[in-house]
Amino acid sequence: MITYEWRPELTGADLDEVLQLVRDAAEYDEEAGFSSIDPDSVREVGTGAGTGRAGTVAHLPIKARRDLSPLEDVPMVIVAYLHLSVDADGVGTVSYVVHPDYRSRGITTLLVEEVGLDVAGGEGWERTGADALRCWAYATHPASGRLTRRFGIPAVSRQWTLARHLAGPFALPLDETDAPDGVTVGVSRELVADDPAIAQVVAAAHLPERHHDRVSADLRRGGGTVLDARDENGDVLGFVWFTTEYRMHLDLRTARVHALVLTDKARGLGLGATLLTAALALQRDAGIQVSQLRIDPDDPGAVRMCRLLAFEQEDVHSCYQVGASTSPPPAFR
Repeated sequence: MITYEWRPELTGADLDEVLQLVRDAAEYDEEAGFSSIDPDSVREVGTGAGTGRAGTVAHLPIKARRDLSPLEDVPMVIVAYLHLSVDADGVGTVSYVVHPDYRSRGITTLLVEEVGLDVAGGEGWERTGADALRCWAYATHPASGRLTRRFGIPAVSRQWTLARHLAGPFALPLDETDAPDGVTVGVSRELVADDPAIAQVVAAAHLPERHHDRVSADLRRGGGTVLDARDENGDVLGFVWFTTEYRMHLDLRTARVHALVLTDKARGLGLGATLLTAALALQRDAGIQVSQLRIDPDDPGAVRMCRLLAFEQEDVHSCYQVGASTSPPPAFR
């Protein structure tokens, strides 16, 4: 019913077809917030499966006959795509998507049954060097729940998406707070790539390694709006990074708060709430109706701050893992 072959690189018609699949799926899933794959990762060139080395990047396009036809003269098309990246600790991060036209038709179940989930071999899963596999399932997707229960795959980490109404009948007043004594909140500005002030905060925040790497990579791209706070010496104590560009979510103009980062010495002063409410006010004034952000539910300070600012839980995202690893699951984009 399906065919597949590990590739270190996608080229030609297969590359074009996977890129189109990724675009179609992202557009289809945008409203629900389900997983999407960055087209740049589809273009990556890696060592491929079968090398058994850390640092592997491998692509697995899954093909079937169009409309899952049983006729042999019907052409094969790419119906799903899996991207694997293996880090230095031997942890393989899986990104996976099925074309919207082929969902709920057993493609993923059949793939797992045929490929298997054995990571105990000397060369790891599928000889990629992956001694453990991780995959984030964004939003409460029933298919991910069914699949993980069937194959006994546990969730090892979770993230929440929270939402705060800024306009309309469900919006509560937004009470902006004063900055702590000796702290000045600057004027919002466009985030440029490699902003030295922002990089300084990230370096001084002592974030978990994987969270640090993810935030740093995102910030290096630039874009969006940043608002920072400084002490009397001009040192940056923290920042909030957000956007006033919106997408329609449940027929409401919705925009994201991407990150809120404080240095160690700025924590516990109430500065996080000051920066976040300032960002929310700017989103509201730009016509945004709902603001969204993601938090770690195991961070009690973040949960408490967001509850006090009238954020409500909207979605749960789960990181599923096969095999053991001592490194903590990363936050996701």
